[in-house]
Amino acid sequence: MGAHYARWLIARGNSFAPAAVSVIKFVDKLKKEGWLPETGGLAVTTIENTFGTDLAAKRAASTEKQPDPLTKDFLDDEDREELRLVWPAGEPGSSVRYPLSQRPEGKATYTIELHRSAEYVYPTARTIAMVPTLCNCKEDLSFEWDEEELVPAFANATGIFAECEECSRTFEPSKGSAVIANPFDRTPTDEVRGGAAYRFALVVNCGECFVEDAKLAFAPDLVKLVSTEFGRELYEVGALF
Repeated sequence: MGAHYARWLIARGNSFAPAAVSVIKFVDKLKKEGWLPETGGLAVTTIENTFGTDLAAKRAASTEKQPDPLTKDFLDDEDREELRLVWPAGEPGSSVRYPLSQRPEGKATYTIELHRSAEYVYPTARTIAMVPTLCNCKEDLSFEWDEEELVPAFANATGIFAECEECSRTFEPSKGSAVIANPFDRTPTDEVRGGAAYRFALVVNCGECFVEDAKLAFAPDLVKLVSTEFGRELYEVGALF
């Protein structure tokens, strides 16, 4: 099995977490503009692990079909505080617009996803350094999902608590920074404020179908749509797994 590639589009400041009604409006816009399939969306949530090491059973139990249309009640359900909205795409004959700047020849299947979480999600990859997670009270706010107890919605990621349980301070990732390197040529960027922390992100998971080019990025029209829809400045993070 070869390397897998994923790319995140994150709002600067890192704490952005749009309300359910805004997410629904955004999904409708993505569909209208041709970036998402009209049907076939899935929802993946963090659940208790009662399946041991049975990967197929865990995947099936944590995944359900999205309601059509999406509803506020569905998104705001307390059991879905950690949520990936996932649309498989790229099948031959599909009219969905490719979300990255370069499309691979031949097979180009991928998923386009919206990630939503009450706590911060932080992708783990060799090219993504960790942002500082120590609170002013010296409590470390980083955590890992215990996969013996949970089936996490987010793969290849750790978490950061949005609020310190010890002193009730709100964590602000953008007060710190981390070096994030290009996964293809390992060229480091300047230190990025907030690193790769997010509570809401647009994600493209290419699996093994991607163009191995250091210039690979999100499609400019898609970036413009997201920025305009939410009134936010955005930045990109890519990684190989």
